[in-house]
Amino acid sequence: MPEEPFRPSLEGAHHYAYVVENIEATVERLAEQLGAGPFFLVENVPLENISSRGEPAEFVHHSAFGYCGGGPIELMEIVRLVPERIEGRFSGARPGVHHVAWAVPPASVEDLRRELEDRGLPEYLSAQLGELDITFHDASASLGHDIEIHVDSQGLRDFFQMVREGAEAWDGSEPLRPVAT
Repeated sequence: MPEEPFRPSLEGAHHYAYVVENIEATVERLAEQLGAGPFFLVENVPLENISSRGEPAEFVHHSAFGYCGGGPIELMEIVRLVPERIEGRFSGARPGVHHVAWAVPPASVEDLRRELEDRGLPEYLSAQLGELDITFHDASASLGHDIEIHVDSQGLRDFFQMVREGAEAWDGSEPLRPVAT
């Protein structure tokens, strides 16, 4: 009898992320052309404990989160990436799809990350943002983009609820807004 196939518990993508040259210009186009917005901007995303394959790394970027076509998206404007292997994962035509993200229950996230690694989808970047634990996995050969795994948390759900509610009540004004801190 054949072995049961690996089927990770990745139910419903959390969000889709795009690398862009300029967040402000991209938001203006998305609002005008697709009615997307508003977008909530986090400048210099305050990540901590950034590493790549066990080595210290830098992942300096701005992100704007909004809704487009009924689903959450992230726009990423890159400032600085170190080491070179990370820089390579964010290169390419812009705008362009960078990753699809999933929020995974804390109890199963380490097993999932290990299984992705074992199956040829190596983790190349990890970081934390408060209670948010993030890893990026190279899925480019299989999907043409990467995978981001988040440990599901109340803070993550609350932030994206704020983004969703902003989209539901949006009147088209102020398409790019700073995140209240």
